[in-house]
Amino acid sequence: MGKEKFSITGHGACQEVGRSAFVVDFGEKFLLDYGVKLNVEEVQYPSEITEHVKAAIISHAHLDHSGLLPYFYKNSECLSFMTEATLQLADILWKDSIKIAEFEGLAPKYSKQEIERTHRYNFVVPYKKQVRLGHDLSLEFFDAGHILGSALTKISCREESFLYTGDFKVVETQLHLGADMDVGKVDYLMIESTYGDREQKDRKLEERAFCESVQSTVERGGWAIVPVLAIGRSQEVIDILSKYNLDAPIYFDGMGKAVSEVYFQHPDLVKDPKGLKKALNSVEWVQGRQGRAKAMKSPGIIVSTSGMMKGGPVINYLKKVINDPRSKIHLTSYQAEGTPGRMLLDNGKIPNPDTGLAEKVGCRYEKFEFSAHPSQSEMIRAIKKWGPKEIFMVHGDKKVMEVFNKKIKDETGIKSTSVLLGKKIEF
Repeated sequence: MGKEKFSITGHGACQEVGRSAFVVDFGEKFLLDYGVKLNVEEVQYPSEITEHVKAAIISHAHLDHSGLLPYFYKNSECLSFMTEATLQLADILWKDSIKIAEFEGLAPKYSKQEIERTHRYNFVVPYKKQVRLGHDLSLEFFDAGHILGSALTKISCREESFLYTGDFKVVETQLHLGADMDVGKVDYLMIESTYGDREQKDRKLEERAFCESVQSTVERGGWAIVPVLAIGRSQEVIDILSKYNLDAPIYFDGMGKAVSEVYFQHPDLVKDPKGLKKALNSVEWVQGRQGRAKAMKSPGIIVSTSGMMKGGPVINYLKKVINDPRSKIHLTSYQAEGTPGRMLLDNGKIPNPDTGLAEKVGCRYEKFEFSAHPSQSEMIRAIKKWGPKEIFMVHGDKKVMEVFNKKIKDETGIKSTSVLLGKKIEF
């Protein structure tokens, strides 16, 4: 990158988790992710992007990274780049967002026409294939190990390179083998820092504890409610429950079903595609009110969206179990500030589905750690592997970043900086 000044400007996910959006300038400007942040009272969006952007690059399909992209096409004809699986999964979420907004009596941020425009201007990029972005600029994706189609984004400019991790996972999980770390030379690294202040629990021990809790709930005569993210977590939870051969019926409700069809189309991106397909075909996929009534006839396991209990069919089941001491809510996802799931963990209350008022729950609840984000040691391992000159931290709370920054300095000596909202960092 020679003596030229290049820059990053933060428009979201700056000392916070959610609404990822960054404009990077390599002589030409590119938008890295364009997501939303879901809170109880409102949806938060990235700060306005006024400069001309040549292309948008989407790391993966989760709403906090891709959820606002169609809105960008109200007034833009720029290109976008993502993997095929990311486009397929994001399309499901975009269309669902319109339905939810209309159901809640709100004006959607974008229409089906903008979704169609997003498809029209999109280029699907497979892993490990260099794509030219312009003069002396190229893009290359590597498997990020986070969810289906997630990508580490490498932008090369002449002799030097910039890597944006998006959300990634270094070690393997039930569904994925972990990130492809062999990305070549990295001079500048923009890294997520969601869990930059801590280590995560042993995955296998956590899976066993989860399955034992689910089984004991059913044996106690209650319903094991498992709120899940539609993409990744729902498929992973079903796979885990199937492998432990639990003695209870498993019901699968919500958007995770449509997402699972996309997983079936990309067996090469899953660690054990045959095992996953067998697991998903062994559960009962719930259809409408009759299916939900059947699921609640006798004690069983109900895996349903949404993972933070902010809407989705899981609300129907919460109404039934909220005051049942035999039943238990098994949280398996990150619970953002202000969501019902976070409220439950913090003070044992959730909004009553009928009245909206916070109410003390009479059922049991517990959080299980199945994160698809890296722990602190995973991130340090990645940094040591890539050996960048400089690091830019994003997608993490301020206090977490302070701890992570110190750890980076102590372990590697590499300069690291938090990307701030509306502030430009030159490098």
